[in-house]
Amino acid sequence: MKLHTVGFCGVDDTVDLQQLVKLNEDFAGWIEWGVLLRPDKQGSPRYASQELLPRLGRLARGEDPELPGRLRLAAHLCGDDCLRAINGDIQHIKELQKVLGFRRMQLNPTKANQASGWKAVEAAANLRKLSEAMPELELILQVNEETQELFRLLFKGDVPPPANLVVLLDASCGLGLAPTSWSPPEGVRRFGFAGGLGPSTVLPQLEAMSRACEANYKDAVVWIDMETHIRSKDSGRDIFDLSLVRVVAQKVAESGWLLKSNL
Repeated sequence: MKLHTVGFCGVDDTVDLQQLVKLNEDFAGWIEWGVLLRPDKQGSPRYASQELLPRLGRLARGEDPELPGRLRLAAHLCGDDCLRAINGDIQHIKELQKVLGFRRMQLNPTKANQASGWKAVEAAANLRKLSEAMPELELILQVNEETQELFRLLFKGDVPPPANLVVLLDASCGLGLAPTSWSPPEGVRRFGFAGGLGPSTVLPQLEAMSRACEANYKDAVVWIDMETHIRSKDSGRDIFDLSLVRVVAQKVAESGWLLKSNL
């Protein structure tokens, strides 16, 4: 097993963008910055404000007049934004991408993310249409107990899954809890892992993931994503902590798990 990407989710208004860009340059090629999108939450901890989103978009496109370089962004859709994707609102997703310039988009259609109540058959059809309409965008389905039927319809049915659809295994639905064991999805070659990852757990959990992949996915190239355990409190504020991100990045960079082409 090798890593192609390490995702750090929850970039918000507590971040010093100059320091974030510096960190991105120090570990160039394999960091992805996750931006949570949920209309009723933008501007609160973990959710970039409506004012910050366009700035992040300029950084993603390499068009920021003050900061050099280019950030690799992924949108993580929750709440109404996720439901609009699940319901087939392609134009809305195109508008979000126009603002943020993201290359990948994760769907979190769960109760924990205020995005439940959908029907699996309709959602599967709509996601196929969205994938076809935006072939340049990689769509990520968060797979857990709530999304199993949707996963089955998209990946286990008679029709092959869209070429630009992949899965993230996150049993905790984004709550930052590690599973008792990791289980790669049967028959799916492109997937990632999330849950309970952070400075103190990333290396032992990578070992556990590798063991889980040993039998049938020994040559898998995966990604990992984390959110909860790269946050801390600063004078009572819940912040996206770049010092914790740097610890994780340094450990991963020195661990030997990254693809050589990413170094």
